Amino acid sequence: MGLANLYNITHKNGDKKLYEDTAIKVNKGEHIALIGPNGAGKTTLLNIIAGKIIPDKGEVEVHPRTKVGYLDQHQEVDKEQTVDAYLKLAFSSLYELEARMNKIYEDMAIEYKEDDLVKALKYQDILNLNDFDMIDKKIGNLVDGLGIGLDKLQMKMGELSGGQRGKVILAKLLLSDDDFLLLDEPTNFLDIQQVEWLAKFLQNFEKAFVMVSHDNDFINKTCGIIYALDNFKLTRFVGNYDKYLAESQMLREQYDKAFSAQQREIKKLETYVAKNKARASTAKSAQSRQKVLEKMDVMSERRDLTKPKFSFSYKRPSSSVVLEAKDLVIGYESPLLHELNFALREGEKCIISGRNGIGKTTFLKTAATEINPYSGKVDLGQGVDYAYFKQIEDVAGITPVQYLLRQFPDITESEARAKIGQFGVKNSLMVQSMEKLSGGEQTRVRLAALSMVPCSLLVLDEPTNHIDVLAKEALLEAIQAFKGTVLLTTHDINFSTLWADRVLDFETLV
Repeated sequence: MGLANLYNITHKNGDKKLYEDTAIKVNKGEHIALIGPNGAGKTTLLNIIAGKIIPDKGEVEVHPRTKVGYLDQHQEVDKEQTVDAYLKLAFSSLYELEARMNKIYEDMAIEYKEDDLVKALKYQDILNLNDFDMIDKKIGNLVDGLGIGLDKLQMKMGELSGGQRGKVILAKLLLSDDDFLLLDEPTNFLDIQQVEWLAKFLQNFEKAFVMVSHDNDFINKTCGIIYALDNFKLTRFVGNYDKYLAESQMLREQYDKAFSAQQREIKKLETYVAKNKARASTAKSAQSRQKVLEKMDVMSERRDLTKPKFSFSYKRPSSSVVLEAKDLVIGYESPLLHELNFALREGEKCIISGRNGIGKTTFLKTAATEINPYSGKVDLGQGVDYAYFKQIEDVAGITPVQYLLRQFPDITESEARAKIGQFGVKNSLMVQSMEKLSGGEQTRVRLAALSMVPCSLLVLDEPTNHIDVLAKEALLEAIQAFKGTVLLTTHDINFSTLWADRVLDFETLV
């Protein structure tokens, strides 16, 4: 058997069907991308492989000696533990072995035993085989490559930003001795350079992994197996994402031809039966054709995914200058960057670039008056209203409909449903608790609410996180069509280069 095998899997999330009699196999060393639209059940499938969720039907086989590592960037951690101590948990078995070896040597100083020496030397061989003396170098490589920073090693986990903590959790998983990894959107919280570094790291990664990502370029560089989740089934493709696109298009065309041919045959048989079942001379022949119809495995019509329609509500400002920073310094207890002096005019679309942790989110919070400047000031122009999309928002305990109604109490439930549906969220999900929705579905609901705010300025902090390709295209078109000013951060290089007419590079302000 492979590292993991799932057979005949059928599962629902509440009333929502995710899979029907489908399968996936993970072999040693395979780099697998699991792709599909938002809400298709990709994260749920990772949880089934990890044993966190039991499917309604089917078999899950994981080799008994196989250790599975799961990336949960929002997992609870010991906030008092240092980053260095947390990362070294990946080598806990080796440190325990070292402790046992040292205890043997301490005991031998009191009483020498030949058997103890043999055991200690055996432990030393195991440590050498696992490059125990290279642990600090391995940690340094990950810390540097993922942009955590060596200066953060002695910080407490609770002192890190959400993005920094997510990167530390990813680093620990990549350092672990797990046999294969389950990576749920590993590029979240990474900037463009760090995504490139991670792609090269995973290209040379000897172990297997199953990855969920909506970054097609990243998938192309890292994965040689694609499992496409569509219409409740998983289909395996050998090759990168580009090859999958070509092969899947060919399969769709073949399916459509077969479906059309079968429909013609069904119509032909039904017509014959209808005309001949009443005639004595042809009744037997009609019955024979009726049996053929009854035994026929009728193909379902394939449905292409439709792109949602995003839009934002524009309110014309009184001033041509929408936002102006004067000697602005951002930060909390200490400054994060040098002084900022710039102005954004009506209709300008600006990308904020820079590595994670440099202060992009802090700047957007300051611009959106969520927090005060460390010093200096940032002013909105006269008559400027803004809409602010937060990178992380607590939406637990409410449904999508309630989420909109709480922000817009004057609208009706049917109006809330219509707006959410416009952003591609199915009607059946609108009364489920938000935490039951996928990350991409939650983002769509939040963008739907944002679209109802008449504004001159859109402030968007990583809006492309979690959303699928079609939703990204819809968001791109909405930003391009928006007549107002846009201030945005994203680590998706393909998204950011298509519409921005200005880049504010924070790396020059460090």
